[in-house]
Amino acid sequence: MPETPRTRLVRGLAPLTGFAFLTAALDVFAGNQLQAQDPATVAAISFTLAALFFLGGDMLRRGPAATFRPLRDHRYDVLMINVTTAVTWLSMLYALKFLEPAIVNVVGLALGPLLTVLVSPVLRPGTKLLRTEVVISLFIGVMIAMLVWGSFTGHSAVGERSTADTAIGIALTLLTGLGSVTNVIYSKRLSDAGLKPQSVLAVRFFLMLALTWTLVAVNDHPAVGTAFLPSLMIAVVGVAAPLYLLQVGIKHTEPITASILLTLSPLFAFFLQLPDQRLTPSALTFAGVAGIVALVAISTVVRTKHDAAARAAEEAEPAEAPVRQQVRPCTG
Repeated sequence: MPETPRTRLVRGLAPLTGFAFLTAALDVFAGNQLQAQDPATVAAISFTLAALFFLGGDMLRRGPAATFRPLRDHRYDVLMINVTTAVTWLSMLYALKFLEPAIVNVVGLALGPLLTVLVSPVLRPGTKLLRTEVVISLFIGVMIAMLVWGSFTGHSAVGERSTADTAIGIALTLLTGLGSVTNVIYSKRLSDAGLKPQSVLAVRFFLMLALTWTLVAVNDHPAVGTAFLPSLMIAVVGVAAPLYLLQVGIKHTEPITASILLTLSPLFAFFLQLPDQRLTPSALTFAGVAGIVALVAISTVVRTKHDAAARAAEEAEPAEAPVRQQVRPCTG
């Protein structure tokens, strides 16, 4: 039985929500750990473990030839998903040294819908964006601007910080958002080409590993031993599990839907960071997060109704075709 738009959306909701929660948990945990650990060392260990798991599993399941075939058949998309993966994760890990986890999370992920509106028609011609999704994306952009202002003026949970530190954190977070949305789109392109989630994950970490281990090699004090345990936790809870859920969710949804749904992550991050004694609860952060979540809910309802109407139109069209064929000969 063919999969309907509504069925695809339902199948994508649970894994994408799981990804949003685990990403929030990663931001809070990593934000705490990275105050004492080098981000490049943590990333190198975490992604090496995740890459060995996905690459090794896919090679055992399908064989080396099939695992590495996308590097030949879809070399551009594989290259771009490697680039966007490295940009997204490295900028996010370094941003957590400067900003509140919920701010990094909300700007990095909530920026997705706005950027998706701009780049989807270019990277995936024929993509249909709803007018409501465009408007909501713009409102999310306003919310992001408010949170950025709060970071510069000391109204976030980390309080007063130097302008230079805040500017670096915001720049890295914006880079995280750009990398995140383009990563979703190239993941979708590979899924549309017939690659299963495990197969995409098997070939997406090569550049990340090269960059992070190069940074570790030039670091005088990488502290690989002390970083191993937190890196192992990040590899499982923050990399392997959420990326698998993300890839499954992307397979069943449009990039704009995935990007909007992923903005639930800041709500999770806000509440998960409350026990962190380094941070003071911020009313501005909560208002921005709550506003974005409300916009997410509206957009999800609108997309669901649109997909249901599209499905009804698709089901009605075949029934009309025989009628036209019967009437046409009688009009002589």
